[in-house]
Amino acid sequence: MNTDKHSSTEEKNGRLLSDRRKCPTPLFSRYTFFGGRRKCVRREKEKKVCIYVDLYSTRLLILLISLLLLSCVDAYLTLELIGKGHVVEANPIMAFFLDYGETPFTVVKFVITAFCLVILCLFKNVKVTRICLPFAVKMYILVVAYEFYLFMI
Repeated sequence: MNTDKHSSTEEKNGRLLSDRRKCPTPLFSRYTFFGGRRKCVRREKEKKVCIYVDLYSTRLLILLISLLLLSCVDAYLTLELIGKGHVVEANPIMAFFLDYGETPFTVVKFVITAFCLVILCLFKNVKVTRICLPFAVKMYILVVAYEFYLFMI
């Protein structure tokens, strides 16, 4: 039996099997946006490296849509609270766009959030993403709940 970890062949049932893959799955491929077959890591040694997939889970979709919706609710409540004079925008980047009006503020907030969610989706198998994505949803829920509280008083 071959003991070299980095070898592309393995002995199984008395025959040598070569690894048909010439390189790992790339970040962007023809399957990234038009469907494919890889949903998760299949080999033990791949769990230690960043692996890209072309099929995504329903749970991931729900988390990403939840974050996008929470961001939209946050933008609406922020604009309402600023209009009432209760708060000021704490994020200097978003405050800059708010100086140009509500539409640029809303569009930039949506585009930045959507872009970041696409990146998180592509890197869904990275440990940091798997931990931080559910945490981000919980934190955004707290932010929106606090804004609702401020809106009601």
